[in-house]
Amino acid sequence: MKNLTFNIKKAILTNLPEKSGELNFLSLPAGHRYLEESKSLTRVKEVGLGKNPISLWRETGFRSAIIQREDCEGNQARIQFIGTRGSGRHSQRDVGNEFQQRTTNKEHPTLEVEKKSSANFAQPLRPLRLIALLLLTMMPFMTSAQTITQYQQEAAENNPELKAKYQQYLSALEESPIMGTLPDPEVSFSYFIKPIETRVGPQQGRISVSQMLPWFGSLKDQRSASDLRAKAAFESFQETRNRIFLQVEQTLLELYELQESIRIAEENRAILNSLVELSLARYETDRGTQVDVLRAQIEEEDLNIQIELLKDNREVLLQKMNELLNRSEGSKIMLPDSLGEPEIQPREQLMTQIQQQNPNLNRLRYQEAASGEMRSLAQKQNRPGIKLGVDYIFTGETDMPNVANSGEDALMVMAGFKVPIFGKKNTAKVQQAERNIAEMQYQISARENSLQTELDASLRDYNDAQRKFDLYNEKQIQRITQAIDIMMESYSSDSSEFEEILRMQRKQLEYQLKRIQAKTALHKAAAYTDYLTGKNNFNLNN
Repeated sequence: MKNLTFNIKKAILTNLPEKSGELNFLSLPAGHRYLEESKSLTRVKEVGLGKNPISLWRETGFRSAIIQREDCEGNQARIQFIGTRGSGRHSQRDVGNEFQQRTTNKEHPTLEVEKKSSANFAQPLRPLRLIALLLLTMMPFMTSAQTITQYQQEAAENNPELKAKYQQYLSALEESPIMGTLPDPEVSFSYFIKPIETRVGPQQGRISVSQMLPWFGSLKDQRSASDLRAKAAFESFQETRNRIFLQVEQTLLELYELQESIRIAEENRAILNSLVELSLARYETDRGTQVDVLRAQIEEEDLNIQIELLKDNREVLLQKMNELLNRSEGSKIMLPDSLGEPEIQPREQLMTQIQQQNPNLNRLRYQEAASGEMRSLAQKQNRPGIKLGVDYIFTGETDMPNVANSGEDALMVMAGFKVPIFGKKNTAKVQQAERNIAEMQYQISARENSLQTELDASLRDYNDAQRKFDLYNEKQIQRITQAIDIMMESYSSDSSEFEEILRMQRKQLEYQLKRIQAKTALHKAAAYTDYLTGKNNFNLNN
């Protein structure tokens, strides 16, 4: 560390820019942040080692520094830096007034100070202004956040696609009473235009009632097939419900990612803004180049475009979320403040849960069972049906005298059979049912294979996201921050590192965004695993 000497006549510190009246805080070289009070000015107090000037500025809020003489003894003097929290753009009169106020009623006269304006320096962005900007950006999320489960429940109650699937299930439930009952009885009435003469009198009309009875067990098979199809419809409804739950959770995670990405980008924009000011300050003191200023401004504008894109993407996701919840356009979505740590069970347990609970698999199994019942029904249709009936015949009075039972009506019992003489048709029905069973079996096998692949992919994504999050959170961001600190310390005395500082700042933003992306990818993978295992299922009996 270099020793500093104090020139009493000009109030100038060796190794510092010769700007009297006001010294820009960010332009001070490394190691010269503060001077320790001492009668000898050969000691320099380091404050915040390992941090770059921007970090120090954000912590302290100092904008400029004025050199003031506190004590003078011989050729030695004791001085201190007086920090101001103003706009950083003082006029000559402002600096003189502030300097004069701080030296009133002092034992020793003040030092003569040259008054050179720093009004051309760019105005730094205050931390409070940054906080206000972030509050405006996050205004849609300022109310109490709802949990993911609450949003899923709201979607279950309001989503029109899910309601349509539920009505489809209720419709399937009504099929069993239709298919599991006897055919409607047949009632007919006949009137003889020309009565048929009999011994007891002319037959004038007839009423017939008949009922077709299918082969034994046919109605039971029809009821079983209908019940199984209703269960398959319920599994289809449950699959849609789980998918919508997954979409709700993934959309909320994406909104959370965008919210954090905007926050991170806003913070980096404030840092770039400070870098622009730093490069301007160095350029005006002939210690930097105009190229450095232009580079910093280019990076800042590129980041502005990126932030605007993130905000546009957020609006699209908000609309998608309102669509899932069947809310009106523009409704507010309250996001969770933070994400916990998801947990995933071992692969063997997950595969067992998939085999038992996955709605798609269960739907195919119910359809296979229904096809089995239809095959049994088709086989029974190859057997004859039974028809039972009763005829009631109206008889008039006979013209013949002394006839017993004259005009007495007749009652007749009838029995018949429905003979399946077209064997090819019935055989085709049996074969069709067997083909349906084979089809369902192949679909089940294919679905099991695809679910296993999807589970492995989800576990891979989960492990990859965990590795990336640990890498960025525990290593990369710390390393690149340390590298930026070192380069900023070097830049205080040498401007050759400015381009590399901007590149590393861009890399830091990239890593910060990748960290939040890895965090949300971790939760997305866990959510998809829950979707595959049917974690959000509920039983038919509930």
